[in-house]
Amino acid sequence: MRKILFLLAVASLSGCQTDAQVRSKPPLVSYTTGKSADSAVTCLIPALAHSWNAVAIQNSRFVAQTISPSNEYDIVSSGNMINGHWPFTVNVKSSESGSKISLFQGQMMLPSLTQAMQDGISACL
Repeated sequence: MRKILFLLAVASLSGCQTDAQVRSKPPLVSYTTGKSADSAVTCLIPALAHSWNAVAIQNSRFVAQTISPSNEYDIVSSGNMINGHWPFTVNVKSSESGSKISLFQGQMMLPSLTQAMQDGISACL
């Protein structure tokens, strides 16, 4: 019995991914905008909160993590990570003509939550 429980525990852990593993895969969707990275982030934080909180069971705040000032940011929910990664990460990178916005999905979420993230991004393009 102990052996079976141990094997089940190992199997369940092997399904978990870290945030780095999630981010090493292509994004769920990417967008381009003429806005600078700073302007895009300023718009995205309240837009994501508004669209997410309209459909989610629990309200969340979104925060920007600075990777490189004025060049790259990650926007994540201020809630806890799930299985070692954020449920969603919105990456904003400067480009020559504005910025690129990429949505990474950490694990399968309800379609309404995924749509809420896409709607929040679309409001800032």
